[in-house]
Amino acid sequence: MDSLNEVLLIEVDNDALEVTLKQNLSLPEELKLEDLTLFLEEHGIVYGISKETLEKIVSKEISLPVTVAQGEKPKHGIDACLWTVLEGFKGDSTEVTPGDEDKNLKQVINIPSVTAGTIVGKKINPTPEEKGVSVYGEEIKARPGKDLKLRTGKNTRISDDGMEIISMIDGQVSVEPKVVHVYPIFEVNGNLDLNFGNIDFVGNVNIRGNVPSGFEIKAKGDIRVHGSVESAELVSGGSIYIHQGVVAQGKGLIDAQGEIKTSFLNQANIRAKGDIHVSKSILHSKVETQGRLFCNQGKGNIVGGSISAGVEIVVNELGNHMSTPTELYIGLSESIVTAEKKYKIQLKEARDDVQKLGVLLKRIVTKEAEGSLNAQEKIMKLRIRNSLFESNKLMQEASEQLGELEELFASQDDVKVKIQRTIYPNTVLNFGKYKRKIISKHDHVLFRIEKSEIKFETL
Repeated sequence: MDSLNEVLLIEVDNDALEVTLKQNLSLPEELKLEDLTLFLEEHGIVYGISKETLEKIVSKEISLPVTVAQGEKPKHGIDACLWTVLEGFKGDSTEVTPGDEDKNLKQVINIPSVTAGTIVGKKINPTPEEKGVSVYGEEIKARPGKDLKLRTGKNTRISDDGMEIISMIDGQVSVEPKVVHVYPIFEVNGNLDLNFGNIDFVGNVNIRGNVPSGFEIKAKGDIRVHGSVESAELVSGGSIYIHQGVVAQGKGLIDAQGEIKTSFLNQANIRAKGDIHVSKSILHSKVETQGRLFCNQGKGNIVGGSISAGVEIVVNELGNHMSTPTELYIGLSESIVTAEKKYKIQLKEARDDVQKLGVLLKRIVTKEAEGSLNAQEKIMKLRIRNSLFESNKLMQEASEQLGELEELFASQDDVKVKIQRTIYPNTVLNFGKYKRKIISKHDHVLFRIEKSEIKFETL
């Protein structure tokens, strides 16, 4: 029926997964199912056509516009991941109900010790992809889940089949992204005071009281504080857990290679490579994470200060009724860009050093093969080998760090801020080079970057 081109309009979505039939003129009385089917096929629509919907159009049971064809959306595979024994102990922290935040954090702090031979981590294999089909009958590719190779941590080994991480000592588990360590424990049974002084320990540190101003705690593993932290410096190669929050008067630093969990932050300086979970409030603080920031249990408000997250911020309330200036940075923070430059320079310098030292070592080994070396040459050979080892180590570190940063750069399209209750005026959102100042109150909204513009939608 040639006249259908004048009567009907076809609208295909950008992903070629949905076809909407719209009406331009009145439908002809003699319209048949075969006419509609042929009309769609002439426009290339051959897959996912709903015969039932077309029959209802013909019989005038439904009016246009209406969806008449749907393709199959591709399903990307799920990446392999690392399950750790801590997940089995802590449970799913996302299911915490209001009022249980303190209980949950206390459970995180009271991590049990493990014995030698305990399985502390397992690899969860990736899942395959499922290809999709467009309404034009064309295959839509999907991405398979990425595989993951388990790595040994401190005092752990990998099982023969490469699927499990096993503790080699009695100690306490510390988890980094993709790595599990087991460390010995240093414990203070009360407040940190001058009897102990500053702590620098190759393991986990457990403080059963408070950490006053001026003290320093450095740990290769996790730091757990059962009380509160004032303007002290806590630096962890693992994660940091503080039960009763941080009141720092703008001084001190909490810095973790893993995650940070606490109940509240007041004028604190916080930095983490992993996610940051604050159950109650973040007030006038400087907070930076390369991952996600969650402040959505209990009151869950952020007021004042500067908050930076590499992937996502989830908060109940942002700003306040008094329009206190509050600024958020989502995506690439200044420190991440600086870190990338630093590791690129380190990688280049280390590669150059490895090449130069390799040439020197080859010369001296050749000379040794042709005859004996004198005492000075033997010392030089040993120094070159040590320098070569250190340069290779620096090169590997830079390469691994750049690999992790590359994943962050690749995830910029999906960065977002989720406001579960209210965002108040005088809050500024920075998505990379794009900025948006909030001038009116909004409830239950999601902010994201779309076509070089910061847009929001209702949750």
